[in-house]
Order: sequence, then C-alpha cells, then structure tokens
Amino acid sequence: MRTAGISRARILQDLDDAWEEDLHFRDGRILGSMCTEPAAIARRAHAKFLEVNLGNPGYYPGSRRLERGVLSMIKSMLHAGRGVDGFMVSGGTEANLTALWIARNTNRRKEVLFPSSAHFSIRKAIDLLDLKPVEVELDEEFRMDVADLKKKLSRNAAAVVAVAGTTELGQVDPIDAVANVTRGRAFLHVDAAFGGFVLPFLKDKRVPPWDFRVPGVTSVAVDGHKMGLASIPSSALLLREPSHLGRIAHESPYLTRLKHTSLLGTRGSAAVAATYAVMRSMGRDGYRQVVARCLRVTRFIAAEAQGMGLALAVDPIMNIVAIRMRHPERAVEALEKRGWRTSVARHPSALRLVVMPHVSLARAKEFARDLRAVSERLGEVPPG
Repeated sequence: MRTAGISRARILQDLDDAWEEDLHFRDGRILGSMCTEPAAIARRAHAKFLEVNLGNPGYYPGSRRLERGVLSMIKSMLHAGRGVDGFMVSGGTEANLTALWIARNTNRRKEVLFPSSAHFSIRKAIDLLDLKPVEVELDEEFRMDVADLKKKLSRNAAAVVAVAGTTELGQVDPIDAVANVTRGRAFLHVDAAFGGFVLPFLKDKRVPPWDFRVPGVTSVAVDGHKMGLASIPSSALLLREPSHLGRIAHESPYLTRLKHTSLLGTRGSAAVAATYAVMRSMGRDGYRQVVARCLRVTRFIAAEAQGMGLALAVDPIMNIVAIRMRHPERAVEALEKRGWRTSVARHPSALRLVVMPHVSLARAKEFARDLRAVSERLGEVPPG
C-alpha cells in the first residue's frame, strides 16, 4: 500500500480494466457455470444494504425482517410445515457444512454417507468435521443407489446426504426411497443448491418427492444466487427441527444475541435484501417462465447434439446437458478458442453444459454450429 492515496480517476480506471478482463454472463457465452447475471432489482437492493451484518442482528431489525420473508417464501417452495426454520448462509458449501456439523453434534456419530455424484463441498465438510466418508454407488441413471445405501448404512451413521440436482448431470436422487431407509437411523440432508429454484417450478414425472414433503428429510440447502437470480452469495439452510441449532450454539455476549448459531460470525447480508427483492418481484409465475425458457434452450441443444451423432449421458431433467465424448477436455479447449466457456463431467465422461437464463436461443444456435465443427475436427462425430 502506498503512503499517499491515488486519485479517484485512476482507481476507477483500474476497476474498469479489471472488469474488462472478466467474463460476463450477459454475453451469453458462458455455459459452464451454475450462476448467472442477477436480476436488476437484486442488484439495486444489494447495493442499498452493503453495510448490513446479520451476524449481529439486533442492529438490523429491518434486514432481519427481510430474511424472515425470504425464508417464508423458500419454505412455501419446499412444502415446509410451520415448524421448519433456518437462516441465510453464504453458499451451498456453508449450508452443507452446517447441516453435517449439526448432525455430528446431535447424534455424536462419525459416518456420512453420500453418492459419488455429491458436490465436493460434502467431502470438504467431512474433512473439516473429522467425520468418516462412506461413498454410495450410483444406479444406471447416475442417482444414489438405494440398495447400496442399505448395505452401507450402519449404526455409526451421523447423516446421509442426497442431491436434488447433481452438479454434473442435474439428476435427482430417489430421496423418498432414501428416506425410507434412513428415517430414524440418521439425519437426511438434501443438497438442493441448484435444484431448489428449478424443481419447484418444473413438472416432470421423473422427479420423485425431494423436499419437506418427504417425512424423513431433516434439512435442505438451497441457493438463491443460481436459478433464483439473486446476487452472490445467497443461500438458505432450512431445518425440520430448528431446536437442533442449539447443538452448534456458542455464547456471544458482546453481540446483540446471546447465542450464535451460524458458522460465520460476520454475515455479508446485502444478498438477503437482494433475494427478497427478486423473489417478491418474480413470484412463482416469473420463475416458472424462467425455468421453462431455460428448458426450451436445453432441449434445443440436446436435440442438436443428438442430431449430429453425439449421445447424451442422460435425458436432461433440468437445465444441464451432458454430451458423451471420448475426450471432453479437448472439446472444452477447442470451444474456448471459439469464445465459449464450457466444462466437463467425469462420471460419465462428457462435455457439460449449464443452460442458465443468460443463454438465449440465438446464442444456443451459434453454439450448436461451433459444437458440430469442433466435434468433427476432434473425430467425435463423422464429417457432416
């Protein structure tokens, strides 16, 4: 740091230069991220509440009221009963870590069972909490294999983690069947970081009950900064038994609340207001329209890929397309040279595309042309 400050104009130029280096969702060429451009009203609300820290909630009764409003709306999406409660967190990683922290401290067991399709944050949480990982195999549809879960579930199980919207493929574990196995034997946490703002607005008979309609579900994590169109970071953790928060409570006598029950002390809370604003603005109908539009583009890309001779890993349930390839990393590199940012799935080996609201049908048509050219050059499909 310099002894003397520099001019405002120079600083703003530095910021503009950095902004130009970044990629931006509005260009419609990012197909590898589960995030998207926040809604305009979310941006405005976020900027207005920059100083808020709900880690010390007594100073911010208005912001706390907005948080309660967000949780109420999310609860209605997840068919949560009157007793379900929770709080906003920094992201799916914090939500998953907190859920497993509560499970460990409540039943004092060590094992966490999770499908191999689970987000890496589950393994991170297990490591941090000194728990024992028990990986459950996947079925032919790349969902948690309930038969394998039955074999591996022991008396030492603290929690089972199921996924509603897997990161690589967008698949939904058979959570109702999982709950039948785990109920009364272990906590059942549902990671719906991605699916939480998709599945409630989607009618698909392939999707089993996955939220608080399932009696054995203990907790659910949902991200608003993905398909919720809120600013980053916006997530929620909801608990069927909020009294379990007492298992992770710590005294905080110098704050406005005697007991502190979140992982983070300082809670960046501007996104709470942003999430409130966008959810109130969108309503159920608005989200249904966004999800429907994303799925139309998803199905277009899927059909184009199949039309050029590429196979899909699964028939998409949500707005993720996984295209089987022998060398998806090469396709990612080749597509990047043409201006596209995509990603890979490992299980199975595939080119992974996330079709978020910033990807228009016009952009999808451009992408399909480049995908054909790249696939032909790499020998993934014969020349057309």
